[in-house]
This record gives sequence, structure tokens and C-alpha cells, in this order.
Amino acid sequence: MVTTIAAKQAPAADVQVLESAAAQLPESSQVRVLLDTLARALGRGVGAALLEQDTQMSPNEAADLLGMSRPHLLTFMDAGALKFTRVGSHRRIAASDLADFAARREAAGKFVAEAKTGAAQTDARMIEKMAPVTEEALAELDDL
Repeated sequence: MVTTIAAKQAPAADVQVLESAAAQLPESSQVRVLLDTLARALGRGVGAALLEQDTQMSPNEAADLLGMSRPHLLTFMDAGALKFTRVGSHRRIAASDLADFAARREAAGKFVAEAKTGAAQTDARMIEKMAPVTEEALAELDDL
């Protein structure tokens, strides 16, 4: 089952109750972490969703949770990047598989961003080696 809370549906008093309940639990408690995370999200004006790990969802629901279109999600499913099962002719995605996919996708995005940053720095160093720009040339460019 998926339970969603829009930020506008959570009054400040509810956020205070969450914070108070979390404070009563030991710091090592996973429930405390969950309540703290929910309280912070709602306090920042961000909605939240609680997803039971054994939940089976439709591609529409999964796409909504990931913030992408259904056709885009289906391309990942068809490519084998996102596990799913069939119930008759309908596709169903386990919440645990969706969470795994989202984590892998986020990690891949970070990897690509780091690679692009590294490539840009390498390009700049190579250009500097091939055609060094003197301070005098930079001063001339500034004067233009």
C-alpha cells in the first residue's frame, strides 16, 4: 500500500506531533528516523509517501512516485532495468524493486555528473598544455 501526504494537507500542529513522537524514541530507532524524515519533509513544504515494501503497483503509480512519465518508465521496464511481474496482461512493480531501481538511477546520475566534471577539467588541462595562454594575452583579451 502507498500512503501519500501532500505538504498542504499537513498542518504545523501535525508536524509538531511527529517531532514530539520521534523525540520519545531511542536515537537508534528506525521508526524515529522515519518520523524525523517525515516531519522534516512536511516542515519544508514537501509532500511525502510511505510505501510498504511488499506493495505491488502499476506502472502509472510507479511513474508518479519517480516523477517521470509512464512511457519513459516502460522503456526501463522493457529494457530489463526495472523488474516487474505480469498479472494477466497487466504489469506490476514491487516497491522494493522500484526502490532499488531509483537508487541505481540516482547513483548512475551522480557517476555521469562526476565524469562530465572530470572530463571538462581534463579538457581544460589539455588545452592549456597544447596552447598555453600567457598573462599578456589574457590582458589583451580583457582590453577588448
